[in-house]
Amino acid sequence: MIVLGLSSVTSSAAVLYLSLLGAVAGVAAIAGWGVSRSQGLAVTIGRTAIAWLLPIVPFAWSVGVFGAAVVGWKPPDVAFPLTIVGTGGGAFLGIVLLGMSRSRYTKAVLNETVELAQWEARLPQRWRYVAIAGMVVTGILGISGLIAEFAFGIDWAGWLYWLIFFWSLFAGVENPRTFRVTEAGLAVGRPLQHRFKPWSELAGYSLTDDALVIQTAAWWRPAYRSDRDDIENLDTVVSSLNNMFSTRR
Repeated sequence: MIVLGLSSVTSSAAVLYLSLLGAVAGVAAIAGWGVSRSQGLAVTIGRTAIAWLLPIVPFAWSVGVFGAAVVGWKPPDVAFPLTIVGTGGGAFLGIVLLGMSRSRYTKAVLNETVELAQWEARLPQRWRYVAIAGMVVTGILGISGLIAEFAFGIDWAGWLYWLIFFWSLFAGVENPRTFRVTEAGLAVGRPLQHRFKPWSELAGYSLTDDALVIQTAAWWRPAYRSDRDDIENLDTVVSSLNNMFSTRR
């Protein structure tokens, strides 16, 4: 909003770009400081589905600008590129804050429960191949969309830019995750984010020749898959899972 306000006063690209950087840096600093200092708030957000609003809310800017154009109000020319940059930056910041809040919640739970087993594992090889293919496809389509819009004037192709955000879902696929079986639930740790699932949200597990799969209770949530060859203490892990799931049947 600050940048759009300045656009009515000046058309200098340098001034508008610097004001955008300043606004994004200011919001990031305030939001990061707030989450890091307000541990109770961060834990509360990380425990609930409200956390998903953090990366979703920035898209309201895109909806507002394009909605205004549809109903006949012509935003300043600078509004559209700023919408792309601002929404992208806001969504990225939201993803960071989402990870911070979930990590705070996981840490708070782990401090109050007993750990039964721990292992590190990557996704099974087949799923790693699928994730890498997804990264390549979404990255190529996203960049191609921008090139097609700005270099060749194909307006609709610009929407392919948003596929780049799906690229982040596949990032780090080769990195192992740390799993912890506790009396309260399952903790899953990544380099930049930790998640916790109580046993009430998990349905069971299966062990195949190549993977250990822990199913979630909600059909639409993906299962937690581990490459079996990566699990060094497989007997301890299976025994702990058996004990926790059997006590809840």
